[in-house]
Amino acid sequence: MGKEEARAKLRLAKKQLERVQIACWDPKDAEEAVTWAFYAYENAVIAVVEKQGMQWQKTHPSKVNLASQLHAQGILSIDVGPKIELFNELRKDVQYGEPGPELESVDLDDLAIELENFIGEVENVITSNDEDM
Repeated sequence: MGKEEARAKLRLAKKQLERVQIACWDPKDAEEAVTWAFYAYENAVIAVVEKQGMQWQKTHPSKVNLASQLHAQGILSIDVGPKIELFNELRKDVQYGEPGPELESVDLDDLAIELENFIGEVENVITSNDEDM
């Protein structure tokens, strides 16, 4: 646990953000966008968890709880736990070949912008008080 792990998770979340952004261009691919958004949100949360030196488990519910906890502690400005839950459900629907109307209601432009802003906030948390970054 520590800053190297936090940096690695942040780099991974940024790569996943790029995949979300690509999926939001023409031709738009909502299935790809929500799948990579799910992974990016989870990895961004774990980056902050690593930076804070918190314990975590490799389970989806653990990551949702940690996202809410980071918000409640004032470390993150928004609680992305519900977003992680939503994108996990959408991702599973896609993987099982059963994308429903919820997928069609996702505004891909908003998705990409909100994720980019969140990852920017995470980057600020990761780099705060770290002179050698």
